[in-house]
Amino acid sequence: STNAAIGMKQPDGSVRAVRLNWDGYVGYAGAILGGWYKTAEQVEALLALGELSEIKETPETCIAYHRDMGEEYRAPFTFETVDEYQYCGKGRLAAEYLYLFDDGKWSVYGLHGISEWCDLDVVLETTNPKED
Repeated sequence: STNAAIGMKQPDGSVRAVRLNWDGYVGYAGAILGGWYKTAEQVEALLALGELSEIKETPETCIAYHRDMGEEYRAPFTFETVDEYQYCGKGRLAAEYLYLFDDGKWSVYGLHGISEWCDLDVVLETTNPKED
Protein backbone atom coordinates (compact mmCIF):
# COMPACT_ATOMS: atom_id res chain seq x y z
CA SER A 1 0.00 0.00 0.00
CA THR A 2 1.06 3.58 -0.61
CA ASN A 3 -0.27 5.80 2.16
CA ALA A 4 -1.09 9.44 1.59
CA ALA A 5 -2.75 12.38 3.30
CA ILE A 6 -5.33 14.59 1.64
CA GLY A 7 -5.59 18.07 3.06
CA MET A 8 -7.35 21.35 2.47
CA LYS A 9 -6.10 24.74 3.59
CA GLN A 10 -8.71 26.56 5.66
CA PRO A 11 -9.36 30.34 5.65
CA ASP A 12 -7.47 30.70 8.97
CA GLY A 13 -4.34 29.06 7.47
CA SER A 14 -4.84 25.69 9.16
CA VAL A 15 -5.07 22.43 7.22
CA ARG A 16 -7.72 19.73 7.65
CA ALA A 17 -6.51 16.36 6.40
CA VAL A 18 -7.47 12.70 6.24
CA ARG A 19 -5.33 9.64 5.76
CA LEU A 20 -5.64 7.51 2.62
CA ASN A 21 -4.37 3.96 3.00
CA TRP A 22 -4.26 2.54 -0.54
CA ASP A 23 -2.88 3.77 -3.88
CA GLY A 24 -1.82 7.18 -2.61
CA TYR A 25 0.81 7.63 -5.31
CA VAL A 26 0.55 10.57 -7.70
CA GLY A 27 -0.35 8.49 -10.76
CA TYR A 28 -3.53 7.28 -9.05
CA ALA A 29 -4.65 9.37 -6.05
CA GLY A 30 -3.07 12.53 -7.45
CA ALA A 31 -4.74 12.01 -10.81
CA ILE A 32 -8.13 11.46 -9.17
CA LEU A 33 -7.80 14.48 -6.90
CA GLY A 34 -6.63 16.78 -9.69
CA GLY A 35 -9.08 15.43 -12.22
CA TRP A 36 -12.30 15.11 -10.21
CA TYR A 37 -12.04 17.16 -6.99
CA LYS A 38 -11.94 20.68 -8.37
CA THR A 39 -14.04 22.66 -5.88
CA ALA A 40 -13.82 23.33 -2.16
CA GLU A 41 -17.24 21.72 -1.74
CA GLN A 42 -16.07 18.48 -3.37
CA VAL A 43 -12.95 18.38 -1.21
CA GLU A 44 -14.97 19.11 1.95
CA ALA A 45 -17.29 16.20 1.11
CA LEU A 46 -14.24 13.95 0.72
CA LEU A 47 -12.73 15.05 4.05
CA ALA A 48 -16.08 14.57 5.81
CA LEU A 49 -15.77 10.83 5.14
CA GLY A 50 -12.88 10.58 7.60
CA GLU A 51 -10.07 8.11 7.03
CA LEU A 52 -10.20 6.47 3.61
CA SER A 53 -9.27 3.03 2.45
CA GLU A 54 -9.57 3.93 -1.25
CA ILE A 55 -10.19 7.11 -3.21
CA LYS A 56 -12.48 7.13 -6.23
CA GLU A 57 -13.91 9.78 -8.55
CA THR A 58 -16.71 10.82 -6.16
CA PRO A 59 -17.11 10.76 -2.38
CA GLU A 60 -20.02 8.36 -2.86
CA THR A 61 -17.78 5.79 -4.55
CA CYS A 62 -14.77 6.17 -2.22
CA ILE A 63 -14.29 3.48 0.39
CA ALA A 64 -14.35 5.07 3.84
CA TYR A 65 -13.65 3.00 6.95
CA HIS A 66 -16.58 4.39 8.91
CA ARG A 67 -19.27 4.44 6.26
CA ASP A 68 -18.34 1.36 4.26
CA MET A 69 -16.56 -0.95 6.69
CA GLY A 70 -18.43 -0.27 9.92
CA GLU A 71 -15.37 0.95 11.78
CA GLU A 72 -15.19 3.82 14.24
CA TYR A 73 -15.19 7.28 12.64
CA ARG A 74 -11.68 8.69 12.30
CA ALA A 75 -12.17 12.42 11.94
CA PRO A 76 -9.90 14.65 9.87
CA PHE A 77 -6.76 15.89 11.59
CA THR A 78 -6.22 19.62 11.94
CA PHE A 79 -2.77 21.12 11.54
CA GLU A 80 -2.19 24.75 12.51
CA THR A 81 -0.21 25.59 9.36
CA VAL A 82 0.85 24.11 6.03
CA ASP A 83 4.36 23.75 7.46
CA GLU A 84 3.01 21.69 10.37
CA TYR A 85 1.03 19.55 7.92
CA GLN A 86 4.17 19.01 5.87
CA TYR A 87 6.25 18.13 8.92
CA CYS A 88 3.71 16.06 10.85
CA GLY A 89 1.78 14.55 7.96
CA LYS A 90 4.63 12.31 6.96
CA GLY A 91 5.19 11.25 10.57
CA ARG A 92 1.85 11.25 12.37
CA LEU A 93 -0.15 10.09 9.35
CA ALA A 94 2.66 7.87 8.00
CA ALA A 95 2.00 9.34 4.56
CA GLU A 96 4.38 8.93 1.66
CA TYR A 97 2.61 11.70 -0.26
CA LEU A 98 0.83 14.78 1.03
CA TYR A 99 -1.82 16.46 -1.09
CA LEU A 100 -3.00 19.99 -0.42
CA PHE A 101 -6.01 21.79 -1.90
CA ASP A 102 -5.51 25.54 -1.58
CA ASP A 103 -7.42 28.27 -3.38
CA GLY A 104 -8.79 25.94 -6.05
CA LYS A 105 -5.48 24.22 -6.85
CA TRP A 106 -3.81 20.98 -5.81
CA SER A 107 -0.18 20.54 -4.86
CA VAL A 108 1.77 17.48 -3.75
CA TYR A 109 4.70 17.00 -1.39
CA GLY A 110 6.85 13.88 -1.23
CA LEU A 111 8.04 13.43 -4.79
CA HIS A 112 11.36 11.60 -4.88
CA GLY A 113 14.30 13.99 -4.81
CA ILE A 114 12.17 17.14 -4.51
CA SER A 115 11.97 18.88 -1.15
CA GLU A 116 9.17 21.33 -1.89
CA TRP A 117 5.49 21.41 -2.79
CA CYS A 118 4.81 20.88 -6.50
CA ASP A 119 1.73 21.93 -8.43
CA LEU A 120 -0.45 19.01 -9.39
CA ASP A 121 -1.80 19.62 -12.87
CA VAL A 122 -4.05 16.93 -14.31
CA VAL A 123 -5.47 17.04 -17.81
CA LEU A 124 -8.36 14.73 -18.52
CA GLU A 125 -8.67 13.71 -22.12
CA THR A 126 -11.67 12.24 -23.76
CA THR A 127 -11.11 10.21 -26.84
CA ASN A 128 -13.59 9.45 -29.54
CA PRO A 129 -13.34 6.17 -31.34
CA LYS A 130 -12.23 6.58 -34.90
CA GLU A 131 -14.94 6.16 -37.41
CA ASP A 132 -14.16 3.80 -40.27
